[in-house]
Amino acid sequence: MNIDYTNLRKLDLNLLIALDVLMEEASVTRAAERLDMSQSAMSHALKRLRIILNDDILIRTSREMEVTPYAREISDRVRQILTEIQSTLLSREAFNPATAQETFRIAASDYVEATIGINLLQQLTTQAPGIRIRISNLNKETVMDALDDNRIDLAINAKLPLKSWHVEQDLYREEFICVVRSDDSLTELSVEDYLRRSHLLVSMRDDFQGAGDEILKRQQQSRQVIWSTPHFMPVPFLLANSDCVALLPRRMAQQCAKAMNLKLLSPPIEIEGFTVSMVWHQRHTNRPQHQWLRERIVDVIQNI
Repeated sequence: MNIDYTNLRKLDLNLLIALDVLMEEASVTRAAERLDMSQSAMSHALKRLRIILNDDILIRTSREMEVTPYAREISDRVRQILTEIQSTLLSREAFNPATAQETFRIAASDYVEATIGINLLQQLTTQAPGIRIRISNLNKETVMDALDDNRIDLAINAKLPLKSWHVEQDLYREEFICVVRSDDSLTELSVEDYLRRSHLLVSMRDDFQGAGDEILKRQQQSRQVIWSTPHFMPVPFLLANSDCVALLPRRMAQQCAKAMNLKLLSPPIEIEGFTVSMVWHQRHTNRPQHQWLRERIVDVIQNI
């Protein structure tokens, strides 16, 4: 059915509300009191309704006002329309994580997944057994398109290329730490030791250059990177079985050091850290289930 917008504009929602109450009360005075309006304002609304609907709506009898046959005929439908407007626009369905069946899609690196995954998984299994999380690879060149196309719900990373319709919330500040195997004789790492070692590098740029190399280049120095990978998680295993060194985010390195007896050493050069943020499309900002997920992630970060 096509909508006649021009004709429909004559009837605003306030008139529809007045019509419903007038038909129920069959009294201008009582209808005005119920809607906290003056009697003259309600009389004016009734006058407009009579013109629009070409019906008296209320007619006077010997004792009181009476609803017209046409008004009685449409009264149930008017009430249904108002109920649908209220449920559609004003009443949001509450999100109950305990009973919800939902799948969330998050784009994140394996480092982020390892950092927040343990606590987030614990929250899901205890609070929301019907919730599933699908982690997808984070590609900075395509991740924002995935958000825009609704193929993912959240992206968690540092320095994502935002547009005006994206929403960003900072999660935590991260630093770099040097990692070597546990039985390494070093107790601290000098610049000379750092440059003499072979290095493992996590790089998303498909090369052998990281933030540390740019700093060393400005100091007219260089290191030997013999292994470059876009994945964080294999690096601790490689370190545990070699004499190499790697720069890793501190939170991840601390977890791996406990599990794999790795040694953490302060970097001998100043390397700026980074801020990890979660980003979503603004279409999801007020969705209860999306809000719940974001709140859980913030809780996880606070407990790390």
